Amino acid sequence: MLLSATAGLAQNNGTKLILIKGQKLQIDNAVKSLTNMDLMGQSMEMTSDATMTHQVEVKDTKDANYTVASTITKITSSGNAMGQAYTFDSDKKEDLESEIGKAMKGQLNVTHEADFNTAGNVISAKTLANTDAPNANPMMDMMKNLTGGGNDDGGGAGDIFQVLPKGKKPGDSWTDSTIAEGSKTYKTYTLKEIKGNDAILSLTGTQSTNKKIDQQGMEVNVTMESKLSGESTVDLTTGIVKQKSLVMDGAGNADAMGQAIPITTKITSNTIVKNL
Repeated sequence: MLLSATAGLAQNNGTKLILIKGQKLQIDNAVKSLTNMDLMGQSMEMTSDATMTHQVEVKDTKDANYTVASTITKITSSGNAMGQAYTFDSDKKEDLESEIGKAMKGQLNVTHEADFNTAGNVISAKTLANTDAPNANPMMDMMKNLTGGGNDDGGGAGDIFQVLPKGKKPGDSWTDSTIAEGSKTYKTYTLKEIKGNDAILSLTGTQSTNKKIDQQGMEVNVTMESKLSGESTVDLTTGIVKQKSLVMDGAGNADAMGQAIPITTKITSNTIVKNL
């Protein structure tokens, strides 16, 4: 049985997601962002340097689907928002009791559960725990709205599953698209090379955002066009991403009270996934 299972994994070639009940993973994600706004000729800069740790567990496998639970267990963040510096570390009690900490509690230790098919797509999702705290601080919420983020129904787990189309060889490319509320993302993947059981993929793409948001009681219409680039390493025996990098360069406008505010943003993320 062991030999048969091993042979099956070896022949997967990345074309199907293969998870095992009880399997545990850790996702370490580091994100840096720089955003500039031009308000009445005055430039305002916002910076953020954040890290998040997700604990992921495969709760069940049945009917060719996988039930996966994902929980953010640690957040650190520092930056500058319109001249005001801030820092946060979820491991520090005093930070959890601060105003930023009260907002961050809406993300910490909240478990999201999703069912994935063997193509790595979410077919249903739910939140297992809730809190009365806000979902995020205003700055983080604003950044998500500017970039079309926050649409991962898998609670972060879906971002580490990458299934390749059948028959792809080094040099081949394929496209993927995601349409969510107020956001359209188009990606082109290229299989650069295969190293043992690892596939090295490059990514280029675009993201268009056009949505109305409520920012501290004021309605803001955000339009932004962004370019995407990145690279990832995928385990061909499982379809699990080992590591990935992504750069998003965007420019657009935030229209508020009849005034168009030019915005530019650059976000760089690096993700590492390891078995526990």
